[in-house]
Amino acid sequence: MRVYLSSTLNDLGPEREAVRKALGGHCTVVESYTADERSVRESCLADVAGCDLYIGIIGGRYGFIPPGESFSITELEYQEARKHKLPTLICIKDDDVILKRFHDAGTQENPPERIESFRQRANNGTEEAGRPAIFKTPEDLKEHVLKALWRYSERHGAIPPKRIEGRPYPGLRAFLTTESDRFFGRDAEIEALVERLIARNENFLAVIGPSGSGKSSLVYAGLIPALTENVIVGGVRWIPISFSPRELGDDPFQPLAAALSKSFPDQNWRVPDLTQKLRTHPADIATVANNALGQAGAAAQLLLFVDQFEEVFASKVDEGARSNFFKLLTAAVECPLVRVVVAMRSDFYDQWPQDELCIALLLAGHFPVAVPGQAALEKMITGPAQAAGLTISPRLVRRILDDTGSGPGALALAEFALSLLYDKRDGDVLTETAYTAIGGVAGAIDGLAEQAVAQAKEALKQDGKVLDEEAISRLFLAIASVEQRDNEAGGALAVVRRRAVKGDLPEATLILTQQLVDKRILVSREGSNEQPAVYEVGHEAVFSHWELFKGWYARYAVDLALRHQAEQAARDWDRSNDQQRSVLKWGWERQKSAIEALCKLNQLALPAPDADFSDSGIATWRVLEPQLPESPLRHFLYPEPLVLLDELGADSTSHHRREEIGLRLNQLGDPRRGVGLNEKSLPDIAWVDIPAGEVVLGETKSQKSFPVSLFRLSRYPVTWVQYRAFLDAKDGYCNPAWWEERPRAEKPASLLRCFGLLPITR
Repeated sequence: MRVYLSSTLNDLGPEREAVRKALGGHCTVVESYTADERSVRESCLADVAGCDLYIGIIGGRYGFIPPGESFSITELEYQEARKHKLPTLICIKDDDVILKRFHDAGTQENPPERIESFRQRANNGTEEAGRPAIFKTPEDLKEHVLKALWRYSERHGAIPPKRIEGRPYPGLRAFLTTESDRFFGRDAEIEALVERLIARNENFLAVIGPSGSGKSSLVYAGLIPALTENVIVGGVRWIPISFSPRELGDDPFQPLAAALSKSFPDQNWRVPDLTQKLRTHPADIATVANNALGQAGAAAQLLLFVDQFEEVFASKVDEGARSNFFKLLTAAVECPLVRVVVAMRSDFYDQWPQDELCIALLLAGHFPVAVPGQAALEKMITGPAQAAGLTISPRLVRRILDDTGSGPGALALAEFALSLLYDKRDGDVLTETAYTAIGGVAGAIDGLAEQAVAQAKEALKQDGKVLDEEAISRLFLAIASVEQRDNEAGGALAVVRRRAVKGDLPEATLILTQQLVDKRILVSREGSNEQPAVYEVGHEAVFSHWELFKGWYARYAVDLALRHQAEQAARDWDRSNDQQRSVLKWGWERQKSAIEALCKLNQLALPAPDADFSDSGIATWRVLEPQLPESPLRHFLYPEPLVLLDELGADSTSHHRREEIGLRLNQLGDPRRGVGLNEKSLPDIAWVDIPAGEVVLGETKSQKSFPVSLFRLSRYPVTWVQYRAFLDAKDGYCNPAWWEERPRAEKPASLLRCFGLLPITR
């Protein structure tokens, strides 16, 4: 692109230099001229006529008037640009910042009226590049020029659109960077993002909006192609690196390292080594960027895009890793070779770190995105259809808009319905008949999901198997979780998607999963040698529009919340030191509820009564424990009563500690059979049969032996509650049969010190 930069010579040097930098040095300016056979006037006008874009900077001087002319060279250049109907950008310096010595009134070079007349004509002109810009500083001017150049490149530099091939609508998933040709309705947002990155030279943008507002698509199919596919402003080459923090596990540094390694294979980075390097030394992202870009230097920019940024705040992400990840972002923003863009759901806004540096970063880069309005949604419907050569009637467009509404998830629902509508098109026509058949916007997800369930049942039936509630529940557990929406304890929880690992799903669940992938309800990512294949919902709108899932969640919402709380508490406990662990460990009162919830979620059958323990929670744990992997959660939920009883059985336990354990077991309700009462409120004695044999007494020289017949002995000492039952029973203390040949007081001693399930001691 040939650009002619026009200005007066002596007063606008810094401004010309700012524009030259914006253009990457590729333009014709007054300093470009050397002596040739043509006059300066002829040279200037000839170059103006041969340029693609004219930029005129007007200050307080009118400029040199060649002999025999009525106008200065500067105005002649302007007139030549108008004569050839060139795209022009006029930038006028604000009167308040023009120095008097660079003003015609100060230099006396020309009557002041001449420059004022020229400024007025230029200011009132209708310019293709927009109305004239008023600037104060060179940087201000540079911003105006960069913004205008991007608009120019959008109009003149883009390749004329071709008829698109393949699916015009992506369904529930986000648009890809290769699908910018079918991405419509977000022109204003794209322009605003580009302006902030290029014109304002901002290094960090946080694209924040509700679920379903199209944040990911805006960056993937809008911003990134706008930077990489159109005319390059300033000669900068943009290299996008995109990833999601938990797409490869719970360490956000791993997908970043994998994305960098894939984009720069010449660096021979090993993903584990680069992951460790960035996690341990986050500031090294600047060195990594410098090595990656190599000789390109300032002529290239690394665009780091973190999609689904809310995953950083997931409870499974280590707090230290989360803290270091924010340090990496801060270091990346400070690196002149890197720009950072994140896309985050607005309901995670409160999770953002509250330290001064992070807050300043968020405030400076905040870019809100709303759910598209009706006008934008209409473009998103009709634009791809036209680009694909399809016909859709205005009536059907209005029907889809009316059914979609403007609430959260509207965009995802519309895209999904349109994707199904495309599958059922009649030739090149999207019909109302097909739209009715798929159930419209509201029924599209539920209808297709139920088809997948029916097909999975049929496939399993042919193999003599069934798709039961357990198989379906295992899928829902794998693809859905709950997360807390604020930092306050007990804050609201909402359903969020999680990635299901293929190897963790049983056969019946995998068959259902594949059917859902085929219907585009779920999306899959194939595994590699280092990473397993995973599945996830295309959009969280699935959770609110699939009736089967909604019914399952209604049954298990409380249990899911308990699972979430237990997992978070287990991680906090596991990361704590020895002194904190005893405080953070849950007591049996909370453990039991979580164990029962996990048993329900895993569709485990209720256990039979335990022979040794009366507390059903212990029996439930025996069933659940084999299902839990070796993890902090398994150790965290190991029942407190069993821990205490293990300690009580150790010979090394002190008398003082034994007393503490007894008091705690009494407080919990000692779960052992044989220390309390049975269902008839009578002492529940656990008898141990002692076989008949010979007993030897005395020292070696005076030993005596005598035979002992079979007898029974209580496994545990009699407890106070058992003794109290004996006292209160009609055939207990008052029954003479118990006291044959034994003395008995008329009344028992006072029970002011009755200690429940503690053994009776004197």
